[in-house]
Amino acid sequence: MWSWLSRAFRSTGAAERAEAEGRFEDAVRLYVDAGAREEAVRVLLAVSETTRALEARRSLLTRAATLSRNDAQQVEARRRLARLTVDEAEDDPPRTDDDRRALADAARALEGLGEHGDAARAYVMLEDREGIVRTLTLSGDVEALERLTGARDDVDRHGLRRRAATEDADTRWRSGDRPGSLTALRAWVGSNADDHEARRLLDQREASLLRGGRCELRVDGEAVTLMGKLPLVIGREGDLVLRGAGVSRRHCEIARSDDAAGAYELRDLESRAGTRLDGLRIGAPMRLRDGQRVELGDDLALRVGLADGALTLLVERGLDRGRRVAVLAGDWRTPMGVLRMRESGLELEPSAPVQLNGQRVAMAMVLAHGDRIDGARGWMEVL
Repeated sequence: MWSWLSRAFRSTGAAERAEAEGRFEDAVRLYVDAGAREEAVRVLLAVSETTRALEARRSLLTRAATLSRNDAQQVEARRRLARLTVDEAEDDPPRTDDDRRALADAARALEGLGEHGDAARAYVMLEDREGIVRTLTLSGDVEALERLTGARDDVDRHGLRRRAATEDADTRWRSGDRPGSLTALRAWVGSNADDHEARRLLDQREASLLRGGRCELRVDGEAVTLMGKLPLVIGREGDLVLRGAGVSRRHCEIARSDDAAGAYELRDLESRAGTRLDGLRIGAPMRLRDGQRVELGDDLALRVGLADGALTLLVERGLDRGRRVAVLAGDWRTPMGVLRMRESGLELEPSAPVQLNGQRVAMAMVLAHGDRIDGARGWMEVL
């Protein structure tokens, strides 16, 4: 093992020296030998930026796309290759069916990556009127769209601008950028107060975001109540409502411990039947530990789970038996990735690309009621 690490460090050092000296081919080879593929791809992408010859640039970008195992780098290489195809077509217009197919593939790739302006350039050369209108609308280039369609009167211009605004908001919403989607809708509604349909859509989407510190999930078929607020009052009328004959309105409270980072403590709130921790009635705040049993009166018991700073509670006895609660004071790791409560709502940072309502997403997303997330390691629904 140590000899392997030594060789890797030597190769990386040699690669860095080759890069500093401008020997980029040597640097790429040495980074690959050291197992540092991302560094090799970084060099290829950087060199492609300063390479003027289009054919040489294509070769560099093709190698980067083939070599990369990093999603972000692969997307960037694909984006640059598609743009390069459009640039080449502008220098040398497509003459054969193969040329046109390559340009059409580049247009679709750019449109899928959100590069609507570059996609429109390709559709213009392909004389694809539908593609031109669609991408210019999504790019918000209303003036170019007006020139193309011949729309001159105010009604047509208003319709084009509305379509551009709402389609931009829809695209952002589907990709998980819910704050960006709401910002786009607010901007449109702010300057078009009589657009009641857009106002209703804005209100519906704002209401669907998971705010207020609580939501219901289904993770791989298991129901989970997610609480994003501390202190957390448990009782018949608390933040977390649990039922039982001996449960008071505000029975007990879970809060962050002041004397240890990432720790939680349990406090009784002068409940009628008392709160017990591992069978002992508590009078002062007590630190919670993994596997402990919390009893609220005689007919309700919770099992404590602690892992990576996250707290879960499983109702083992009582009317809500089997119910699982996750307290989201920081990060909570799920099969899909890391969940955290933000000011904008519940955010999921996927550990690998996932499908959000059927659309592939690799970046952090803000969740809403009705979302379904599917990944290689499981699935999750927001109820």
